Amino acid sequence: MSLATDTRKAIGLGCAVLAFSAALLFPAAYGLSQEAAPKDEVDRYCTNITDTAADARYAMQTRELAQLRADIDSRIEQLDAKRKEYEIWLKRRDEFIDKAEDSLVGIISKMRPDAAAAQMALLGDEAAAALLLKLNPRVSSVILNEMPAEKSSRLARVIVGSRVVPSAERTAQ
Repeated sequence: MSLATDTRKAIGLGCAVLAFSAALLFPAAYGLSQEAAPKDEVDRYCTNITDTAADARYAMQTRELAQLRADIDSRIEQLDAKRKEYEIWLKRRDEFIDKAEDSLVGIISKMRPDAAAAQMALLGDEAAAALLLKLNPRVSSVILNEMPAEKSSRLARVIVGSRVVPSAERTAQ
């Protein structure tokens, strides 16, 4: 439970205890009957402390909001630091992939067409299509000619862009 709820309950309980005490003690002390208890006194007391209780609740809620704001700001700083760390990592990864792709294109272009076709048939469709696009068109056509017809037609569709390859059909790259 929040502190505001606890404060509200405590004030309500205080008023109830005061009303009960007044109903029992005041009539006997002043020689009044049980029905003539100073209910007005209790109502005035509860009314008088209402503003103080509201101010206390407001101050408490303000402190809670300030603490929550500080927590959120701290988390935002942590997320920004992680984002920068991931951006650096991603940049290094992209540079490595670019170097690897260039090397792979050079390797595949120097392979025998039947061996290159066998290797590229094992690659994912998008990776194989990307490699074919980076190769000399003459080399690419010979490699496609050496591949199984189904695989070469899928790669041709990916290259042309007439078909988006669903994730279920993608193979490990």
